[in-house]
Amino acid sequence: MSSGARVLAYVERHVLPDARADYLADVHARRLIATKVDAHFWVFEQVDEPGRFVEFTEAAAAMNVAAVHGGVLPAPLWREVQGG
Repeated sequence: MSSGARVLAYVERHVLPDARADYLADVHARRLIATKVDAHFWVFEQVDEPGRFVEFTEAAAAMNVAAVHGGVLPAPLWREVQGG
């Protein structure tokens, strides 16, 4: 990704009610990692389906995205494009 284009990964997760607290603690930890590696990490929960989450991770390089996910690059990875 040497063109300077940023990369984005998204992951959908289904979290059982008894695992929610652990998941949210992990989200907090990954937000701290994202800050350290110059990445953005957002998590949204589906309004009508509690426990269904989508995570977006955006950064300048794939290795920064992977850092937020425990060193594993989530698939698929999307590359930023510029119009016109």
